[in-house]
Amino acid sequence: MSEDWTETYRPAGLDEVVGNPKAVQELRAWAQTWVAGKPIKKAAVLMGSPGTGKTSAALALAADFNWDVVEMNASDQRNADAIKAVALRGALGETFSEDGEYLSSKEGNLKLIVLDEADNISGREDRGGIPAIAEVVRSTKQPVILIVNDWYALSRKSSALKSGTQQIKFNRIRTVTVRGVLRRISKDRGIKITDQALRVLSENSNGDLRSAIRDLQAVAMGKQEVDEDQAAVVGFREVEQTMFQVMDDIFKSRDPILARKALLEVDETPDTKLLWIDENLPNAYRDNLDLYRGMKAVARADNFLGRVYRRQHYGFWSYANDFLSFAVCAAKQRDVRGYVRYNFPSYLIRMSRSKGNRALQANISSKLGSMIHMSAAGVRQDFLPPFKQMFQNNEEFRLHMTIKLELDVEEVAFLLDAKIDSAAVKRVMASVKKSTTHPSSQSKKSISPEPEMKKAKDGSSSKPAMCQKRLFSF
Repeated sequence: MSEDWTETYRPAGLDEVVGNPKAVQELRAWAQTWVAGKPIKKAAVLMGSPGTGKTSAALALAADFNWDVVEMNASDQRNADAIKAVALRGALGETFSEDGEYLSSKEGNLKLIVLDEADNISGREDRGGIPAIAEVVRSTKQPVILIVNDWYALSRKSSALKSGTQQIKFNRIRTVTVRGVLRRISKDRGIKITDQALRVLSENSNGDLRSAIRDLQAVAMGKQEVDEDQAAVVGFREVEQTMFQVMDDIFKSRDPILARKALLEVDETPDTKLLWIDENLPNAYRDNLDLYRGMKAVARADNFLGRVYRRQHYGFWSYANDFLSFAVCAAKQRDVRGYVRYNFPSYLIRMSRSKGNRALQANISSKLGSMIHMSAAGVRQDFLPPFKQMFQNNEEFRLHMTIKLELDVEEVAFLLDAKIDSAAVKRVMASVKKSTTHPSSQSKKSISPEPEMKKAKDGSSSKPAMCQKRLFSF
């Protein structure tokens, strides 16, 4: 297999990281606090879009300060046990060189703990990962870097991650900077590439340097020269950014044909395109009649999409695309000028953010269903809301159910409508640990009640009286 140019030309030090000088400066200053032995924030969060140099900056930092690296990325299992075994153990332990030589942290010999794509920890395979990361940040004796694309998706799950870390923002890399990097790589590879081809590759990357380098490698492999036509076979990167550009083509342009062409070039299904248009049309069209005509076109597009799903006739997609582009563009009589703030569809944001909650809800419903002999769907619809209310209002019930159902910290947080590192959740988990480790006589009675044995006159024990137990007898 051929080498990966993104790895070959990865920066060897922070001075080689391009496009985000302010972020690099902040990252270096944070590392200096560790070297001085007085870190204000034990962990740093590198946040920004893919391909902006976050991972490269973290590895370059380790190289500059001669730190060893303990890395966990998206290909690793990152549940609570895995993070504790790798990241937490590395964060609490001392450092050893590649030759096995002991390196004392007190003498400045540190290692860098890197958790890449930390915002993508979700699902059953990563159960307990967020609390484990919070524990790493809270108790680490080594510098920790979290790399995220969506900081909000991670910070909303744990207040400790928000307050206990230094956030460093990486912005999309400017086109001229991407072009300069591609030119240097081409020169190093002995490839003759035209300025027009460099312009096409850099503009198509939409600020994603990693994608731009891979695109260059794809079009240049086996060639000595690359021209504009060869570079043009690579499409635009990042659907979200392309959709922002298409919004201007539809809402601000006076050419419906251009708007139709722009929307057709987006590699997304018509229902996703409809969500974008529906979300941003009221922001762009301020005239009431223009807005009425535009929303009417969107409604017609929605009708055709409904026919697609009812009849399985995908030819109606073309009609939906025409209404969303040509008709919406032609609906306005007043020009749209100036800056318009376009938003990512709120429906998609809500669905993405609720994915983890839906998984927790399904898992709790399954546990409850096994206990009370109901289907998970029935529990979720009819039983879970009152159960959640009882769980929040009754401390004894809360403790008993946490032990009985073997609820983990994320499930307890869901039932309490609290963050996983909140005081309420910590109290519950501490009480559970205390009850299961050193149960008192009262706890034993409440958790596993024994039926009272009635003594007969001759002193022998009789069978316990049978009585109907309540559903939640504790």
